[in-house]
Amino acid sequence: MRVPALAAEEADGEPACLFPIHDHITTLELSSGAFVTARGRVYGPAGAPAVIVLGGISAHRFLLGDHAERTSWWPGIAGPGLALDPLRHQLLAFDFLADEVRPFPRVEDQAEALLALADAAGFDTFQIVGASYGGTIALALAALAPDRVTGLHVLCAAHRPHTMTTALRAIQRDIVEFGLARGDGAGGVDLARRLAMTTYRTPEEFQSRFADPAPGSPDAAGVEAYLAARGGDYAARTSPQRFLALSRSMDAARIDPSAIRAPLRLLALKEDRLVPLADIEALAACVPGAQLVRASSLYGHDGFLKEREAVSRFLEGL
Repeated sequence: MRVPALAAEEADGEPACLFPIHDHITTLELSSGAFVTARGRVYGPAGAPAVIVLGGISAHRFLLGDHAERTSWWPGIAGPGLALDPLRHQLLAFDFLADEVRPFPRVEDQAEALLALADAAGFDTFQIVGASYGGTIALALAALAPDRVTGLHVLCAAHRPHTMTTALRAIQRDIVEFGLARGDGAGGVDLARRLAMTTYRTPEEFQSRFADPAPGSPDAAGVEAYLAARGGDYAARTSPQRFLALSRSMDAARIDPSAIRAPLRLLALKEDRLVPLADIEALAACVPGAQLVRASSLYGHDGFLKEREAVSRFLEGL
């Protein structure tokens, strides 16, 4: 399905198309036996180098933010003239499978859905850029289709979760289940997301922002108000069932590094407590020729969203 392209205004006020956009919807049977519908969107001209782009659990197929209800989930990185450029590449993003797969989708299920979308888009070969949860899916896809992946760029992700990360996510799931049992699943998601935000960011960032904020500044309401806003926003767009399915999917991920054949580049943030540097170093040590870039970020795990200059440098290899 072709949809209107993002446009710019010409001098006479008429819109000028910048690049084509195509939606792809395909139904497939997973190797687990489940039937699912995969939904993806491709930005960019036919014949341009293909890049699959995957983000954290909040990411979706609307990579560039195509209407008022959605904004780009990777601002400063994806867009015309940026590292992920729809004028130079075909960029494929998709909606993660979630609670439609019982009890939850494996990262291998996500990879199978992506491969079907790549087929629908006519991608014979492609590179993958994956961050956080999307980075683990990128590894799974590279293991699934080694002859089709020509480059693998993984940010803030490893081949398996750290035990402490799993412990924290288990508490988040218990909070959501507690809310569901009391008829307030959205409230459970709200509280779970607040807790998650404390793992995405660093103590240093919170101290610098909220210990003594300037009167009238965006942070003047304090850390409690910030967490409440983030939790409420997430709960408004994420069902409890979707939250639980994706959380379980992350914790069940176990990718065999020896199955990775594509050239692998990794970006690790030293302050990342969710995916520790040591875990990414262990992945790099298991894949011959893997390149590991270490960087620092006040934002911890969320540095892949906030450190636009460092991420853009990392993606120059595209």
